[in-house]
Amino acid sequence: MNFTEDTQPVGYTIRSYEPGAITVAIRAAAVNDAVEATAPRVEVLTRSFIIAPDTLIREWLPQQVEELQPEHLAALLALQPELVLLGCGRRFRFPATAVMQALAERGIGMEVMDTGATCRTYSVLAAEGRRVVAALLMGE
Repeated sequence: MNFTEDTQPVGYTIRSYEPGAITVAIRAAAVNDAVEATAPRVEVLTRSFIIAPDTLIREWLPQQVEELQPEHLAALLALQPELVLLGCGRRFRFPATAVMQALAERGIGMEVMDTGATCRTYSVLAAEGRRVVAALLMGE
């Protein structure tokens, strides 16, 4: 499924999603107070990853929601999100209560969705300038 064209001059956006593969667009960074006028580079990711408007962590250890533990959240927390979106694969599944509680204790909201919905929601919130982080689990 393709999403709308990204118009952000810098950062990381999700270009498209299909089961097992997510295409991320990577825009040029600011150079000497000017943004390079080049088309975004795209990368297809097939393993779990974390994306924020200004960060892409290409390798994230858990591949399935059942593997997710509170210690896996360190990379997310380092990005200081106001909201975490968890894409749990093709089927909606909640992570362990301890995972959700670890974020709630820090006042960080968490929304759990299937991966397609997570990709769409991330794109909308990132375009609005929200401090959103999406953690996308690619195993089924």
